[in-house]
Amino acid sequence: MSILTLDGVSKRFGATEIIRGVSLEIEAGENHAIIGPNGAGKSTLFHLISGRYTLSSGSINFKGEPIHNLAPYEIARRGLARSFQVTNIFPRLSVFENIRCALLWSEGYRYSFWKLLGKQQSLNAKARDMLEQIGLADKADLPSGELAYAQQRALELGVAVASGAELIMLDEPVAGMSHSEAENAVALIRRITAGKTLVMVEHDMNIVFDIADRISVLVYGEIIASDKPENIRGNKQVQEAYLGEVITDDNA
Repeated sequence: MSILTLDGVSKRFGATEIIRGVSLEIEAGENHAIIGPNGAGKSTLFHLISGRYTLSSGSINFKGEPIHNLAPYEIARRGLARSFQVTNIFPRLSVFENIRCALLWSEGYRYSFWKLLGKQQSLNAKARDMLEQIGLADKADLPSGELAYAQQRALELGVAVASGAELIMLDEPVAGMSHSEAENAVALIRRITAGKTLVMVEHDMNIVFDIADRISVLVYGEIIASDKPENIRGNKQVQEAYLGEVITDDNA
């Protein structure tokens, strides 16, 4: 069953068309990677899905309901969370406070000015549990802006999961990490998103082929292929898009 459906999605900036009629279905519970050369429009597509940009044409449905006219916070409250290429956390709040803020809406806390969060035992316990899951329990009281880069990315993932999201979108989650940091990040992503739907943009093909159940290839704003990793690997059109030529026995 599809949890996210894009139908004829387009985005223009003036006369320039960045996304050109993208149609795509993401199945509930799958790990789906969107890949493509630099400038293909991958981040723009993420911005459209998450409400950061408005569509020029087409539609986006999440859990059977249209979301393309909603504000980002409204989309997030429906169960779709995302990360950005540049880490997006509250740097002056503690690591614990970042997670607790993310939990508020999903735990039923609304605009209540008379409640002291420090006394909400269940809420605070869930925040501490999430910190354990992402390996930052010992950093709970540290301002999040003082975390190492890989730890900030882990916190951002924890914030997305703590929000109660059913679908999590990650934009280049291991970019800028060392090999060992990337391995740890992949293990964390696998563990913490288990049972959820994951949509990921990533340039490291080893990670893409390791994590993804299905891969869609975006080139010049269009999806040219969407299939299982083994079929994408041997797709001649994909090879041409990345390498400018088809891989044969002679030029392998």
